[in-house]
Amino acid sequence: MNVDISQLTDSSLVGALTAGLLLAIFVVLSISLRLILAIISRRINKENSDRLILVFIDSIKGPVVLLVLSLGLLFAYLTLAKLEEGIFISLNDTGDYAFQIWKVSAIAIATFTVSHLTDRTIRWYLRNIAFKTSTTLDDTLLPIFRRVLPITVYAIGALIAIDSIGISISPILAGLGIGGLAVALAVQPTLSNFFAGTYVVTEGELKPGDFIELDGGPSGYVESVGWRSTKIRSRFNNLVIIPNSKMAESIVTNYFSPTPAMNVIVTCGVSYESDMEAVEKIALEEASELIENSPHSIKNVDPFFGFSNFGDSNIDFFIFIQAVDRNGTFVLKSELMKRIHARFTSEGIEINYPVRKLLLPEELDAGSVFTSQPEEN
Repeated sequence: MNVDISQLTDSSLVGALTAGLLLAIFVVLSISLRLILAIISRRINKENSDRLILVFIDSIKGPVVLLVLSLGLLFAYLTLAKLEEGIFISLNDTGDYAFQIWKVSAIAIATFTVSHLTDRTIRWYLRNIAFKTSTTLDDTLLPIFRRVLPITVYAIGALIAIDSIGISISPILAGLGIGGLAVALAVQPTLSNFFAGTYVVTEGELKPGDFIELDGGPSGYVESVGWRSTKIRSRFNNLVIIPNSKMAESIVTNYFSPTPAMNVIVTCGVSYESDMEAVEKIALEEASELIENSPHSIKNVDPFFGFSNFGDSNIDFFIFIQAVDRNGTFVLKSELMKRIHARFTSEGIEINYPVRKLLLPEELDAGSVFTSQPEEN
């Protein structure tokens, strides 16, 4: 479009110069803000390159410049739109449209800034803080939030932008509600696992490396706890994937909580002719020696011995020691059984196998008593 300079009156010329001056001021202001933020960023970076304030500055310096420039353009345009003389008369009724466009642009810039800032903040936390915490909750939750938050932020920003230009968002929200209900019904099993995973993760009772056992189900070492499933490695070195909905509904025994230490109980029996004091002394001696020499035992827990039952063939007893973890229980139990058996054999203490005494009828063999031993298959 060709502009006839002769149509510019003194007042319109002053208005045009004012608009240009406003735009120039905002351009200078945006450049100054950019330089100031860059200087601050460099100074902080020299002291510590991993400070959170650097993430904040780097995330906002670009959007701030754009916002200031857009504000300068808006003021300049509104100044021209108010001129009622010369070539600017055609702009008189466009001020409201310009303001609406600027509002949408400002909301878009703000939405991008919030999304970018939250994403970088989460990454900074995972890189600098998460590994120092005693829980793995943040390591599990934050990556999920990092994926979900941008979608949420942009959706909210879009709704705010639509509402700002006078379009009602109530029908949109109603449609989203109905659509969300339909989607929820369609993916109900997945959502069930997701919310069960939320429960499992936030409880913090299961950690990678724990040995767990489901009531009536598999057992093994926890490999990972995710939002949909929990993966455990069985004792046969197979990977078992358990849906979190089943985890939430099952009784789970964690053998590593509150501590990995586990009790080891060995039961045995000696003949009724045995010296009970000698039996107790020998068992405690062997258990104490095993605790002292084995790397799988808890050193500061003394063994405990007790007689438990008058059996059919033996007087039963138990002896208790403590292992450092579940793997240690198998080693200690096997070793303690070997030690007790060898010591009883050398001391002449008998561990009976089942014996029955049969009383025969008088007409067959009056008053006689036979001892029979069950035949081995």
